[in-house]
Amino acid sequence: MLKDVLDENIYNIITTKFNYGYLNEIRLRVDKPIVVFVKGQAYFLGNNGLVTAEENAIIASKQMVEDVIFRASEFSIYSINEELKRGYIVLKGGERLGICGTLVCEKGDIKTLNNFTSINIRIPHEIKNCSLDAFSFLVDSEGMKNTLIISPPGAGKTTFIRDFVNQLSIRNLSYNVLIIDERGEIAGDNNELSTGKFADVLSFSDKHNGFMQGIRAMNPHIIVTDEIGGEEDIKAVKYAGNCGVKILATIHAGNLEELKAKDGWNDLKSTFERYVVLSKRNGPGTIEGVYNENFSRLAVWR
Repeated sequence: MLKDVLDENIYNIITTKFNYGYLNEIRLRVDKPIVVFVKGQAYFLGNNGLVTAEENAIIASKQMVEDVIFRASEFSIYSINEELKRGYIVLKGGERLGICGTLVCEKGDIKTLNNFTSINIRIPHEIKNCSLDAFSFLVDSEGMKNTLIISPPGAGKTTFIRDFVNQLSIRNLSYNVLIIDERGEIAGDNNELSTGKFADVLSFSDKHNGFMQGIRAMNPHIIVTDEIGGEEDIKAVKYAGNCGVKILATIHAGNLEELKAKDGWNDLKSTFERYVVLSKRNGPGTIEGVYNENFSRLAVWR
């Protein structure tokens, strides 16, 4: 939870001086102004809230940055070394702390990250009904379509899939849903974020092991996962599809053209029947279009 890791003054400002429900990110950089993103727009953080003039901004000190990380580790930096090697820590409320500093490597392997210089705190939000406009294109009387959510970073794809799972629950569509929550961002570290009444959550598992173990153990109708990346992720998705399990996944791309240019796309494209493109045009979660397996547009929003 943010209250446990942030400086008390900073926490009070972001929770009392503007609408916290619109907060997307907090960026602390050593000896630089604190920047916050609210509804996708960047502002400086001042003692009275959001400011546009740099001279009125609070400057993040090295101690402030280090204190956030030490508090996140519960004052045992060695206990989070595996997370530091990946470059981020996930808090109990699902907030992700991306961390920059100095990578320490040995024979090509990352040993740790130290000399911390900046933190990006990404704030998860439950935005009810944000997937509703696309829902009827993804689920029909025959069931759910294998669906890929496409968006640049920070455009609301995790929020979209969380709400989609909740929409299944609201409609009493009793599909067994297995969420492979690799970074603890979909459901939160201890499942604090709502995922409805038909979802099981496997947290902090890589996709390969999560898909294999989950299909054998939980008999899911649908697997939900975030941020398909490399070859192992693609293999896991294809394995699930070949087992008759439906997939709802996300991937980083700004548009369909960027998607088609990605490495491994030719191995993945036969899996999906629907594509939802998101952007930040009107704030995170803006739906730009829904497409079928042939990339024909089914719906577009202005």
